[in-house]
Amino acid sequence: MYSTRRHLIAVDAQNLLGCHPANASAACWEFAIVESLRAVGFREDTDHLVIAVAPDWAFTVKALAPSARLMVRGGRHGADLALCSALEDASFIASRYSEVVIASGSHILRSSVRALADAGVSTTVACLPLQTSSELTAAAAHVTWLDRPRRVLGAAAIVAAASATRETYALAPVDANPRTVPLRTRLGLAA
Repeated sequence: MYSTRRHLIAVDAQNLLGCHPANASAACWEFAIVESLRAVGFREDTDHLVIAVAPDWAFTVKALAPSARLMVRGGRHGADLALCSALEDASFIASRYSEVVIASGSHILRSSVRALADAGVSTTVACLPLQTSSELTAAAAHVTWLDRPRRVLGAAAIVAAASATRETYALAPVDANPRTVPLRTRLGLAA
């Protein structure tokens, strides 16, 4: 079927933040993408990377992972549904990849994991503790638990602070704006 153990890495970027995307700092976005790829052993020269995200955050994600296939879909569960679409042809995926890694905790992806398993594809779910569907982890052959950005980065992970009565937003670095693209990529991946 395949000569190289090539992996398909499917990432729901927003799901790995551990907070609402509007509250995530540039450091949080970078940590979520870079550390999830490191944790699953992403190899740029052989693996295929697909990242799904809502339209507001597409430029932020593309700047962090320029070689990724970016799937953009708005609405409730937009990124999850975009990943489901990317994973729907299980027989095609089985003929080209030895493993699929899904970096998300969304229950919506459980049917994709089951279909891939039925097609003979080994699946790994990489996800954050305390915000992951137990049905999703039960369907996967392997589970990799990721560090929460806030646990590692502390207050640097967020650009907003909650007050007792309302949420107030602090000044964020310029590149925290989802519509701003940094001049260089942080991952160092080829464009």
